Amino acid sequence: MSIQLQPESADLEQWVILAQQEAASFEVMDPFFLSGIGDFVKHETIAEQFRKSGMAKSVHGAFIDVNPASGDPAFRELSRHRCRESCEIAAALGAGNLVFHSSAFPFLRGAYLENWAAGCASFYEELAEQYPVRVYIENAQDVDPTPLRCLMERIQSDKIRVCLDIGHVHYSRTPVSRWFEELGDWIGYLHLSDNLGEFDDHLPLGQGSIHWELVNSLWKSLGRDIPITLETGNLDSTKESLRFLRQHQYFGLEG
Repeated sequence: MSIQLQPESADLEQWVILAQQEAASFEVMDPFFLSGIGDFVKHETIAEQFRKSGMAKSVHGAFIDVNPASGDPAFRELSRHRCRESCEIAAALGAGNLVFHSSAFPFLRGAYLENWAAGCASFYEELAEQYPVRVYIENAQDVDPTPLRCLMERIQSDKIRVCLDIGHVHYSRTPVSRWFEELGDWIGYLHLSDNLGEFDDHLPLGQGSIHWELVNSLWKSLGRDIPITLETGNLDSTKESLRFLRQHQYFGLEG
């Protein structure tokens, strides 16, 4: 199993130590919480830190207000620009995986969903062909698996798959088992965090109400090794989550 952590650049040395202890790698997200998203690669200090660590295997791409299939041409083009910036950052860090949020409005279906899925499919395929990355689309505001299923049914590239965020599943209105049933063949990546079923709290694993024994069983049913990122915040919360996984021997971590 491939465990990944989301490091904070301010404490990168401590994150590197933890990753080495855990034989883990990094999913880099900092660029999209820093001001001047497009300046990240030019910011030599931070970029060089992540490059030198040799642990940046994945990047969490731009996600705030991003919709590359927006019906508004201005929003669509800006979103696609942010996505291309994300690809450039991944290339600069030598990261082979790139995660984007799903951007479909959850309460519109029919022609809206068809157009969204078609627009996203062609754009993500363009990125996967142009850049040396595998692209994963993550459920975010989705209330059920339908938008991601509609998207994946149109995808022709084997470099594009689903990142299933278990925390996001938990506050959707659809049981986790159905997400695995409908998207199972396309799931190539997992995000793990806990919450109480209402908000995206990013609690340490075991501190919310997610049924982790069930999730672990569903992960096993996939029958393949996939990247799994702990999205549990700071170092202490991440260490606590790792202890929880080991205590219960979830996701292949032994006690």
